Amino acid sequence: MGGFPIIVTVLYLVVSAVAVTVSWWRARSARHALDGVHQEAVRRTTRWRWTGVIVGMALGAGTAASDPLELGALLAAPVFGLSVLVSVLVSESRVAPPRGATRSAAVEVRTVGDYLPRRLSGAVAVAAAGLAALLAVTTASGGPDDFGNPGRALKLHCPPTTSEGHGPWPGSFYSIPLAVLVLLGLVTAYVVLRSIVRRPRLGSTADLIRVDDLLRRRAARAVAGAGGILVGLPLAGVCATAAWTLLATACGPAWGKPVGWFLLAVLPAVIAFTAWCTTAVLVPEKPAAHEAAA
Repeated sequence: MGGFPIIVTVLYLVVSAVAVTVSWWRARSARHALDGVHQEAVRRTTRWRWTGVIVGMALGAGTAASDPLELGALLAAPVFGLSVLVSVLVSESRVAPPRGATRSAAVEVRTVGDYLPRRLSGAVAVAAAGLAALLAVTTASGGPDDFGNPGRALKLHCPPTTSEGHGPWPGSFYSIPLAVLVLLGLVTAYVVLRSIVRRPRLGSTADLIRVDDLLRRRAARAVAGAGGILVGLPLAGVCATAAWTLLATACGPAWGKPVGWFLLAVLPAVIAFTAWCTTAVLVPEKPAAHEAAA
């Protein structure tokens, strides 16, 4: 898809590095207010998430380099997001359940909505809907390129008898494998969220319940962030590629260039959203006052 997935990825990495640095600096003071059990649990889960990030970056780089037509470059972001989701799932499995001959448990009903951050999860849902709508339009309007690859070019009929083709275009050649991988990632995210809700409590004392709930909220926030990366970075790449193609056409529908400018205008917001999701994965959220209290 030209150089746009690479350009978008570089912009995302730069913005994310700044956002993570600022967020980590602000969160430093919160770590000193937490008890030793909580600090150790946060360190353990954070290590697993960083492992998922490192592995995901390696897998994403390999995926991006695997296809000369740059389908791999578009699929690299979902591969990265899937790796982060798996790391969160592993970190949850490493949270130690209560041990000992005598255990106690309270009857309680926990749901995914109890732990998901509302603003972040709502933004992820909007981004996923936007990606689905955009891919539906680009798939419907795509045609074969000069080499016969289906859905890889935008074909326009220019009056009176000429035609015009532009590519690469995010049609079915890119959209179908991307949609399959993103859907797989979202299903994985749901499975991880269910595991967060269902795992046993750390204990029955008030302090352990407080720590346990905070760990669940942080894990759910990381899952929401990974889901945002899963849809946000491909959305940015599709917006950039579709915008460039629409703006490069000499003929076509009247809505072509306005839509192209609109997609170009929303691109910074999509990159900023994806950077926000990255901080949700990598930077532990600052606890509320009642959560930090011993």
